[in-house]
Amino acid sequence: MKPIKIFTGRQKEHNVQLLTLLYDNGPLSAWELTAKIRKIRRQSLHATLNKRLRELEKKGYVRRDNKKWYLRLKGIIAILLIQKTHKMWNPVWKEIFESKAEIIEQNSTPLLERYGITKEDLHTMRKKIGLDLEDFDAWVVLSQKAKSLMEKGLMDFDVIKEETLFGLIIMETMTTEQLSNIWNPEKKPNQA
Repeated sequence: MKPIKIFTGRQKEHNVQLLTLLYDNGPLSAWELTAKIRKIRRQSLHATLNKRLRELEKKGYVRRDNKKWYLRLKGIIAILLIQKTHKMWNPVWKEIFESKAEIIEQNSTPLLERYGITKEDLHTMRKKIGLDLEDFDAWVVLSQKAKSLMEKGLMDFDVIKEETLFGLIIMETMTTEQLSNIWNPEKKPNQA
């Protein structure tokens, strides 16, 4: 497999450290990340890490909210891709994901109701697709599917947007019938 560009070259060490620290600890400020890495020239290191974080943000691996850096779902997949033995993320990511999902559900309730989709349907769909941070094994499978797509040359992980990444993985993982059953759970396979 061609390595992910952020994990190559001179930036490799810092990128791996930054993403792994976020994965293991939850959201951290640049100063907190600097303190955890512990180098001699902390001011210089802090500037370097800030530059690396901004690059990772441009590529969709992290996002900044106030002074804290947050791992995005694409960042979680990237960490799973480089782990030799898969290790569970910090539980705080599940809490953050659930609170964001709740906000999205609240804001999209009128649209969901218009199409006859309940919040329970949405939760079920998320779980069936594997986009639920409660199911670590499903995320390992998603990362393996991403690895397979990269090995086939169908995807450049550094360039692909997070939304496109998950759409591609889902389309490669599930059949059209399986996807249809997720959106129309009461519809029987024989019905047209």
